[in-house]
Amino acid sequence: MISQKELIKDIIKKMIFFLYRIFSNLAHIFIPFIIFIRKRKGKELPDRISERYGKNTHDRKKGKLIWIHAASIGECQSILPIVDKLNKDQSIDQILITSGTVTSAQVMNKRIKDKVVHQFIPFDVPVFANRFLNYWKPSLAVFVESEIWPNFIHNLNNKNIPQIIINGRMTIKSFKRWSLFNSSSKDLFSKFSSCSTQNSDSTLFYEKLGVKKTNYTGNLKFALTPDLTDAKKYDELKVLTGNRKIFLAASTHPGEEEIISRVTLKLKKTCKELLTIVVPRHPKRNNIINKNIIKNTAIRSMGNKIRRNTHIYLADTIGELNIFYKLADIIFIGGSLVMHGGQNPIEAAYHGKKVYHGKHVENFSDVYMTLDQMKLSQVVNNERQLEHFIHEEYKSLDNEVRKVDISSLKKEGEETVKKVLKEIYQYL
Repeated sequence: MISQKELIKDIIKKMIFFLYRIFSNLAHIFIPFIIFIRKRKGKELPDRISERYGKNTHDRKKGKLIWIHAASIGECQSILPIVDKLNKDQSIDQILITSGTVTSAQVMNKRIKDKVVHQFIPFDVPVFANRFLNYWKPSLAVFVESEIWPNFIHNLNNKNIPQIIINGRMTIKSFKRWSLFNSSSKDLFSKFSSCSTQNSDSTLFYEKLGVKKTNYTGNLKFALTPDLTDAKKYDELKVLTGNRKIFLAASTHPGEEEIISRVTLKLKKTCKELLTIVVPRHPKRNNIINKNIIKNTAIRSMGNKIRRNTHIYLADTIGELNIFYKLADIIFIGGSLVMHGGQNPIEAAYHGKKVYHGKHVENFSDVYMTLDQMKLSQVVNNERQLEHFIHEEYKSLDNEVRKVDISSLKKEGEETVKKVLKEIYQYL
């Protein structure tokens, strides 16, 4: 016999999901307006809007289909080694990748081959989720990192389609937020067959939220193999920069460009051949950035040339960061000298160069801890330390950049891919 306490819990968890369904259905009315705003901001591709409503723009092949959902560019890049392996498996007929950003779509479209297709994830509205699932009929749904969409999850469960999380990541902040609705959250997370996590904290959080099976596999981003750089663009930039020594400030955020500018100004006298390249996390901030940094700045999007008296090159473009990593002699990863939480440093580390970063790396703390232990990265606590390390690195540069040993990093990545694939195949 069900106790009164259990009955109340059951009513609460059903009520919260019921309310979510009501609100998501009401949101249906505002979606055209939301899409209009996003389109104006360049966050939607006009010819692919229908995908946001759950409509297909690709044909579904007969046979076994795996659906993998990765939120944005970082998650999409992290699954590429997994997708490459699954693509070679003849027992799998099609792989559907979904994501939610324009940049992630651009990355996937460059890498898509054979039986892999990409679509934008529909809004989490019951009718859109149903339309999407009824057409694609996946044999397995794979969610990457922390993408939790209740309507999709409930619909998958109702259709008896297994669903798992890979490279699972949950912060203490997210865990506390989910815990506010403990019964409903446990009901939702219990619908996942398993969760492969990238760190021990996430393992604990997913267990407490009711995931049936958790397994620490490591971070898939360690398996990232940098894209082959565009040889033509690289050669052009090599000519453009001449024999200058390159300090790259990558993925910078508001407040950091000013710091980089001041450091560059201080180093001018002692590091005469130094050229600072700034690649902002959000290139559309270029006008604001340009006002806040020193003179003698060349801007890539405007086609400015790098001259002998150019101190900073503002690379306000998309999709070229990997070229600049290859070009650089000294690398700093932004979002870390200001309180943002850091940016992913793994792609930079794979180029065999030590990565410098600030102390605010909460969003990638386990990644930076691993890289610091491998001597592949170095924390700088303030502007003065950054200036010191750049100066020391500059003095030690010869004709060749000093490479760091990344074999342990590659091994970590390979092991993670094996573990995650093993988890996926249990549900195929």
